[in-house]
Amino acid sequence: MFRLAARVSLLVCVSFILRPCISFCQSPSPAPIIGRWRSLETSKGGIGAIYEFHSDGTADFSPGAVVEMPWRIENGQIVFPSATTNGPEQKMTLKWLGDNQLSLVPAGESSGVELTRVGNRSDPADPLVGEWIESREMDGHKLQAHWLLGPGGKGLFLLPFVTRHGRFSITGSDLRIEMPDASPANFTFKLKDDVLILSKPQGSSSRYARF
Repeated sequence: MFRLAARVSLLVCVSFILRPCISFCQSPSPAPIIGRWRSLETSKGGIGAIYEFHSDGTADFSPGAVVEMPWRIENGQIVFPSATTNGPEQKMTLKWLGDNQLSLVPAGESSGVELTRVGNRSDPADPLVGEWIESREMDGHKLQAHWLLGPGGKGLFLLPFVTRHGRFSITGSDLRIEMPDASPANFTFKLKDDVLILSKPQGSSSRYARF
């Protein structure tokens, strides 16, 4: 009886000692921020930032064009807002090159941009809805533009200028992002209505939405 009581007492003590270690030693889950994020606030020229956080602790970052662009189909053309203030709308003739490939030809031009669908068709009723990739060159570099055509005429254009690959770590509500040849970036983060808010120690903050 004494031995059983001693064994129980020992187990209770070990459990009490280990409990703080279990609480403090486990790494917080990065799951809430896993995915792709883009700036909600951009410069007047539409320049923002794009992040992608992976489940293995790696992260990709790119400055780039981040432009919200409502769209609609009119007389066989896809219509986007003007690229300049008070300018005319941009109208492009839509030509299907296959189930997952299409061409957009600006009015008055003989050739346009070719887009390739990412993944499978997401809306059986509207073949345009989904994410599309355009390959283009800029200053001798090959880039990939992302055209996201959402339901209800909501659209988003993303053009990452250069993608840097690094790592990130989370401790509580603190996010640390490390990129090669750059000082680590430290933020306090929170998620509100599926918007990621990154706040710097100096007090400034930026908001990001999933895409």
